[in-house]
Amino acid sequence: MRGISQLWKNLEELNAEAILRTADENELPALLELWTAVLNPDVSVFTSMYASVPGVKRTTFVVECDGKIVSSVQLFILPIRDELCKAVPVGAIANVSTLPEYRSRGFAKKLLAMAYDDMKAAGCAWSFLFTGIMPFYEKLGWRQIHRTFLGVNIGTKADTDSHSDVILQDPPDLERLHMLSESSFVSALTQIRGDLDWKHKIPPRMGGKLVFMGEDSFAIVQTGGGKVTIEEWGMPEPSVIKFRYLIDAVAHWAVENDIHRLIVSAPIVAEARQVLETCFSHVDEIDVADAMVRPVSGKWPMTRLVSLFSLPEARFLGLDSF
Repeated sequence: MRGISQLWKNLEELNAEAILRTADENELPALLELWTAVLNPDVSVFTSMYASVPGVKRTTFVVECDGKIVSSVQLFILPIRDELCKAVPVGAIANVSTLPEYRSRGFAKKLLAMAYDDMKAAGCAWSFLFTGIMPFYEKLGWRQIHRTFLGVNIGTKADTDSHSDVILQDPPDLERLHMLSESSFVSALTQIRGDLDWKHKIPPRMGGKLVFMGEDSFAIVQTGGGKVTIEEWGMPEPSVIKFRYLIDAVAHWAVENDIHRLIVSAPIVAEARQVLETCFSHVDEIDVADAMVRPVSGKWPMTRLVSLFSLPEARFLGLDSF
């Protein structure tokens, strides 16, 4: 018992030296150093996530120890559509990072509590995050949400026709993409984007992505890992034929580039399944369980959140999740 008591005493003494605070705008270099050391994705994505966008509330909570930032949690408050397609404020958690030598001291837990208090003060309905370590967040009140993606294997020749008006735009016409996106049908769980989002947030997120456009349709595609993934698509009204044209164009491009796996991430509606089943011999259902949600407002109990994510037409977020 004395050994355990001494251990807690030592931990408390260590944590007494820690300063919990919000980061300043000029601390991006220190944060980039932390995020690239712990998370290791594209620095440009981090930079865009830290950039100030008028009208977007973004707060970075940090722990400072030994004169440096050693842990962080970012909070974004975003307008997300509910089951009636009305905007509600939602807290998005990102960049939960702690340097290895400073772990097991409760820093991330304390920063997440600060973020949750901030969400409550801002009137958020609920919160979400993406992670691969579910048990940690489950202890803090988040619950895993399962999403179903559709996947198909493409033969050596695309199993579809190529006589559509859909083309790969390189570089993409972001002004036209903005117009098409704004005129596309809306559904639950999509983020409401304003002109400032398209000016500041979205362009940095387009790096490495492909944009296919038709006369009044679009698909945003990510490549990697031997597959192409349609991350987001849109058109003014859901249309089987227009969605098929998008699939046609993406599948032909994939085959030409020796890629033979196609994933449709969202939305998984009847039209998408119908087209894939028509064009390909077999359609796989892929269970993706990397998202977690947590109620913030009493008007949004977990049962309501689960029902929201279960809607067939729900399209969870997009390329600008944060």
